Amino acid sequence: MAKKRRHRRQRSRIRIPRRHVADAPPGTISPPTDAPPPKMHLMIYGPETLEELDLEDTSGLTSLRGKAPVVWLNIDGVGDAAVIKEVGDAFGLHPLALEDVVNLHQRPKAEDYDEHAYVVMKMPAGGDGLTLEQVSLFLGEDYVITVQERSGDCLDALRDRIRKSGGRIRRSGADYLAYAVLDAIIDDYFPIVERFNEHLESLEGQILRSPDQESVGEVHAIRHDLHVLRRVLASSRSTVALLAHGETGPVSEETGVFLRDCQDHTSQLLDAVEACRDLSGGLLELHLSGVSHRMNEVMKVLTLIATIFIPLSFISGVYGMNFDRQSAPWSMPELGWSFGYPFALSLMLATALGFLFYFRRKGWLGQPPSTPRNSDDRE
Repeated sequence: MAKKRRHRRQRSRIRIPRRHVADAPPGTISPPTDAPPPKMHLMIYGPETLEELDLEDTSGLTSLRGKAPVVWLNIDGVGDAAVIKEVGDAFGLHPLALEDVVNLHQRPKAEDYDEHAYVVMKMPAGGDGLTLEQVSLFLGEDYVITVQERSGDCLDALRDRIRKSGGRIRRSGADYLAYAVLDAIIDDYFPIVERFNEHLESLEGQILRSPDQESVGEVHAIRHDLHVLRRVLASSRSTVALLAHGETGPVSEETGVFLRDCQDHTSQLLDAVEACRDLSGGLLELHLSGVSHRMNEVMKVLTLIATIFIPLSFISGVYGMNFDRQSAPWSMPELGWSFGYPFALSLMLATALGFLFYFRRKGWLGQPPSTPRNSDDRE
């Protein structure tokens, strides 16, 4: 029968920001070679209007602006530099921001340019462990552009709200749409942190039962992911704070209230991540304590065995000297006694049983003896 192998969860890598082309001038759009080609989805809406379509090219982007209060262009994939540049030309995006769009190792940040704000966030991409992808967001007076690494995101519920005209999304401007995108990304972290917490709690019971190296490896992997998550969430909180206080981008005071609520959600996530980190550190200490306790138990048993056999070795050594019983006056009469051998064995057995009884009474073997309660404690 084949042995079952436990699935080993891969750690999220800590990637160092770097340029894809060495010595490239600022503003160079150089996407990764393995990046998928862009897929563009457009939503144009207002209180009474909604138009939604998939774009094959960027030829009509300039003419679409102004048809409705809000234009939302979502791009999945950054594998075509020409498409990214054409979108930037159509909306007047800064070349340095376009360069950061295709360099997929940016930290969460918010930059203020002349006509728009540029925001970078990390979005959970699903899968096993912690997998994050970069989301770039451009916020203008009447448009929002989101650029993702690949297809699939956590924004489907937001799109349904726009289609159904639910809530205030259709009556608000582009800044509220940007808030809704950021809020959906932040809220997508809560199930991840909760899953880490549940996994740590299950590992706690496993370590209490039988501490092993596999459990310790799982704890170290989760602790590594929590370190990455804390760093990302700390930068995300600073990014949302810049938008919430009007320091970056065309954000109204009314939308700033919602962004401050999003900032509070990020703080809650950071508190939960810190709690999980403390729990993981406690589990490592619990493992070390369990290993030390098991080692102490083993050493105690070996010490008790050695203590029992020390007097037995002494008795057998005395009767193994084989002195002649005729060598008076220091003769050993037991050597000529017919019951000498059973007597020696009985003496050894009685000594061993005496030690076992003594160790039992002292509580060194089995459960310690119960202490009788005083008469004053019975009330």
